[in-house]
Amino acid sequence: MKTWVTRELAEYAVHTEYQDYPRAVVEQVKSLVLDSLGCMFGGRQTDLGKAIVTPIRSMGGSEESTIVGGGARVPTIQAAFVNGTTANALDYDDTLFGMGHPGASIIPAALAIGEWVKASGKDVITAILLGYDIGDRIGLAIQPTYERLKQVWGVGTWQTFSAVVAAAKVLKLDLKQTLNAYGVAGATAPLPNTQKWGWALEERPIHWVKEPTGWPSWTGTTAAILARHGFIGNNHILDGDNGFWVMAGSDRCDYEKMTAGLGSQYEVVTNIALKPYSSCRWQHATLDCVKQLKEEHCLEADDVQQVLVHSFGWACTQELYGPADLVDAQFCIPYTVTMVLMGIHPGPEWYTPERLRSEQVLGASRKVRIALDPVLDKAYFERNQLSARVEIQTKQGQRFEAFVDVPRGDPRKPLSSEEIEDKFRSQAAYSLPEEEMDRVIDSVHGFENIQDISSLMASLAG
Repeated sequence: MKTWVTRELAEYAVHTEYQDYPRAVVEQVKSLVLDSLGCMFGGRQTDLGKAIVTPIRSMGGSEESTIVGGGARVPTIQAAFVNGTTANALDYDDTLFGMGHPGASIIPAALAIGEWVKASGKDVITAILLGYDIGDRIGLAIQPTYERLKQVWGVGTWQTFSAVVAAAKVLKLDLKQTLNAYGVAGATAPLPNTQKWGWALEERPIHWVKEPTGWPSWTGTTAAILARHGFIGNNHILDGDNGFWVMAGSDRCDYEKMTAGLGSQYEVVTNIALKPYSSCRWQHATLDCVKQLKEEHCLEADDVQQVLVHSFGWACTQELYGPADLVDAQFCIPYTVTMVLMGIHPGPEWYTPERLRSEQVLGASRKVRIALDPVLDKAYFERNQLSARVEIQTKQGQRFEAFVDVPRGDPRKPLSSEEIEDKFRSQAAYSLPEEEMDRVIDSVHGFENIQDISSLMASLAG
């Protein structure tokens, strides 16, 4: 069995160039970039975003890289951290099989470094491609068993590799430097904290660190910069029975999965899901059902007597009434179902202080109940299928039902390019005028033609 892969992945990253990726894969990643930028703009408007941006801006420092929607340029590693955090602030960012948010760690790292060194769009998009291509393989390869997952796991832990791969590529590190960067990143990755988010009702609200996504972006960016200046890391950080997978809290590692199809198969890039709702991905089949029933039967929140959600076990942990803040609400199905029934547009508008404190919203959310469906639970753990069945009973005695096996935005039910652009516009509108949004969209569509991404980044400051 192959157990020595760090060097193989590093060599692949060093030698792979833009032209090595199929055109369709490149175009897919451009959509991911546009989606991530929109999430940064929207996340910047939240209390979480403000809590990140305000202290970082006040620290000052070299004006190297742009805070998206923040009206400021700050040191590169700080920009990576801020943008990586705001990208996930609304839980509106891309996901990998419901087990991570790679884009929020990869894209901020690549953009921050790229702006700092005045990299070309082609170099930056290649780095982002590699971040998904290699980082996602590592994440999938070290997924723990279900029994271990119930004890400890961390999404941001493995996403540190996604970020360092991208940052090292933008900096054009050689093989020795790249290996050192990977070693430093792996040794300093965030702790696996998923089981201590505050899921239990007695521990709520859920903490704002979440995945995390900004910390891996900060760590990966820092590791690449240090390696560029000769800092030494373990060149075998992923390898062996004492490799990164053990440090990350997993109880297994499939090394073959890390390298199988490397350079010829790109499912780890193209199988990224985009979100139509600003909430935990586990909820999205439920929200699709509610949206479908609302539209088919012209339902309003006041028409509803009860909403009964049938879903898998992990979704059932999200039955909470009266969430404390925006993050708590993102993991609260009764609250997000109410937002869909009320017709509120996803994004910051879901989580304004007024709505979070609203007695009307709280009253409507108390009509929502969640029940475990053993069949859907089995489908989740065996096929990673995020399914739900929803029954709505109206005050007039009507009963409507919908079932969604695969939520919208999944690669099997992808969002259209128009939907992705509309989502970007809805979030960027908080910071940019219409004509500036048009320019950003055009720039992202032609990313490989940008000579120096500093021009694009300047237009994202807001």
